[in-house]
Amino acid sequence: MSSRSEILGAIQALEKREIHHPGDFKSYKATQDLVGDFKNSLSIVGAICIEAENKQKAEARLSEIYPDLLRYTSHDVVTNGLELEAVDVLEIDGLFGVAENGAIWLSDQFLPNRVAPFICQHLVIYVAKSEIVATLHEAYERLDGHYADFALFLSGPSKTADIEQSLVIGAHGARSLTIILT
Repeated sequence: MSSRSEILGAIQALEKREIHHPGDFKSYKATQDLVGDFKNSLSIVGAICIEAENKQKAEARLSEIYPDLLRYTSHDVVTNGLELEAVDVLEIDGLFGVAENGAIWLSDQFLPNRVAPFICQHLVIYVAKSEIVATLHEAYERLDGHYADFALFLSGPSKTADIEQSLVIGAHGARSLTIILT
């Protein structure tokens, strides 16, 4: 018997597990609580959400979460990719969030460097509660064709399951995403 035949025989001898159909697809239906929907979507994608009355209270909370890490804001000057190596925590502003999927619109006007959100260890994004829209359709309507030179929707920390089918957080970007709702 050839190796190929042995392998195929072993596969065919495996017990087959029944996998249940997940059911009908249910599209997102906005509720009256867009902030609550946004927070729920953030938890699904693995982000942390903190509500704060203002940036000063958020700063105090971030000092508790990241007590010994170097923190940089979008106002700090970061001139090239090599300097980004030292950025443990990057704090930036997001223009608005999408309740449907927890995505935040990031524009180059608030990014110190295009790679900054992907090369830092931990990413913190400030979003105003009043700037949450229900769906991506509404988000693109809000943009009205003004996309900036560089901008993107970001949802959750970096994650992949390409590596031996195991979920890895932070493989291609920030290991954590914290959203500060003000």
